[in-house]
Amino acid sequence: MILNLEDCLEHLAGLRESPVKFTIEKTDATIMNSIARQCFKGVALTDRQSALMYEKLQTYREQFMNLDWDFDYAVNQLRQPLRSIDRSKYIKLVSHSEAIGTEHVYEAYKDKWKWIKIRFPFSKKLICKVDTIDKNHSNYFHSKGSHEHYFLYNEKNTFEIIENFKNNEFEIDQELIDMHSLLDEMNSNKCNYVPGIYDLELKNLSNRAVSFMISDVGAPCIDNLALYKDRQQKYGLHYFDKSDLDNSINRLSHLGQKIVNRNSRTVLVNSEKYTIHNLTESILQLDRFPLLVVLPEAEPLNDLVTVHESLCGFIDPSECTVMFRLSNSSDSNFNDYIKNNNLNSKLDKNTKVVYINTNKIPKPLITSECIPSTVLFTQSLRVNPKLDQYLKQFDLAIHYDNNVSQFARFQKDRIQEL
Repeated sequence: MILNLEDCLEHLAGLRESPVKFTIEKTDATIMNSIARQCFKGVALTDRQSALMYEKLQTYREQFMNLDWDFDYAVNQLRQPLRSIDRSKYIKLVSHSEAIGTEHVYEAYKDKWKWIKIRFPFSKKLICKVDTIDKNHSNYFHSKGSHEHYFLYNEKNTFEIIENFKNNEFEIDQELIDMHSLLDEMNSNKCNYVPGIYDLELKNLSNRAVSFMISDVGAPCIDNLALYKDRQQKYGLHYFDKSDLDNSINRLSHLGQKIVNRNSRTVLVNSEKYTIHNLTESILQLDRFPLLVVLPEAEPLNDLVTVHESLCGFIDPSECTVMFRLSNSSDSNFNDYIKNNNLNSKLDKNTKVVYINTNKIPKPLITSECIPSTVLFTQSLRVNPKLDQYLKQFDLAIHYDNNVSQFARFQKDRIQEL
């Protein structure tokens, strides 16, 4: 017996006992079974579900009529009033307090943050679009079961969100539209906005930044373009003319080219593939001085000798200093080597090589005019936590070892093997 549209659906889907087994077309099975189960659980239909099911049920009218059931009456009746659906679709800016509500921990320092709120009724197509946008714990959140998604307001998120949803009939805040238009114009005319070297000329940078780079490396030319590329993270450069850059990089050693083309600030130079002379040659080619050499706390003499002998033909002893000593009663050879090779010069702006160990940061290093450019770990070892934080400021850190240590492997900074 059928009295309403929901009864028809439940019989058709086999959720109710019927005199015969109804047949349903494969193309209709998924959606009709799904909505029938919804009705069976007591959830009311929406206006669109009702209209769609009314239309699809007409295909099966004859099966109901064969049972002498009043299909034409039942299909026009509803067991429950239609369920109201908020179909509003909008993208707008909201304050931090409005975004987090009462479900998240309140952090006062985020008071000035803004969030992009995306609201739409359930739609697999639109959810897939949300999933294409970068989502991590710090810039996105969504409460399960809600129709609202929140992204931190910044240029990257704004561009991706508007680009994805601009043709899906969303109501969008004008501020976000204006921001997207500006970013789109910048993206289409990168040469007018992206900091880089165009035709061997520094562009889209402040005068102060240009002056600093030229004083550090020299005016851009084929001879030093590889040096600019090597320091691109430090300088904030994002564009180079490929032909000029390739011409400059090809003048370097094999290892030098790999260092320049790295995509991580921390690299492993495998000591079984490259000798210490290969490494110091690359450091010299890239003018990566002052060089901060981190020696192991236990038995540092061998590594000190190895690095010093590799550099001594290029770097004067007066430009080198070892910032720690060992006990004369047990490690006098280490102290004697420093003394005999004059590796005890005063730390100043002319110092090119500084040796420390993994145990601590020497205070004179922090307060001196010597600002290291590169960190060289003679072994991939764990260092003192405070020293580790200090070393993270440098744009190139080299681990010279045959493998990455377990400690280094699980650091936040990814280590790239060259």
